[in-house]
Amino acid sequence: MELSSTQKGALAENIVSNELMIETKGRLSPFKPMADDDGIDVLIYDKLTIRSVPLQIRSSTNTIKKRGKQERSNTAYFELKKSALKKERKAFLLCVLLKQNMKTAERAWLFPLDQLHKIASKGKDKYIIRANKQLSTKDKFKNYQCESIKEVAKRLIKYFEEKST
Repeated sequence: MELSSTQKGALAENIVSNELMIETKGRLSPFKPMADDDGIDVLIYDKLTIRSVPLQIRSSTNTIKKRGKQERSNTAYFELKKSALKKERKAFLLCVLLKQNMKTAERAWLFPLDQLHKIASKGKDKYIIRANKQLSTKDKFKNYQCESIKEVAKRLIKYFEEKST
């Protein structure tokens, strides 16, 4: 048997939540909603600034294959339904490429949700992100790329601190 996409998504949410708590020594505290009917996977609460922000998490466990080959490329693929996007809400989309063992994040991209329509490719009913996982990439997602969840935590803390001044 293989893990379902729902199970993989739950693993990613837990990995992100655990790593955010560990990397910030408990400063960032993730909360899961009782029902995810509004596109919020995790609410991130900063104990120092007393601020919070919704986080939508998309994950992938593999990069896409090179065109016409079985070999994997450096490109991670994520999508988000347009119906899940509420431009007026201040929230973030965190795209996470999990390592093959699905126990930690290999790479992540943190996007402000209200900017996604300007950044991502548009499908009929979804936004599509094809981001290169190489740290040396110069693709259009480079500014959103995080080497690790530790960097995600730093960016979230910076967001909370700027918001509180």
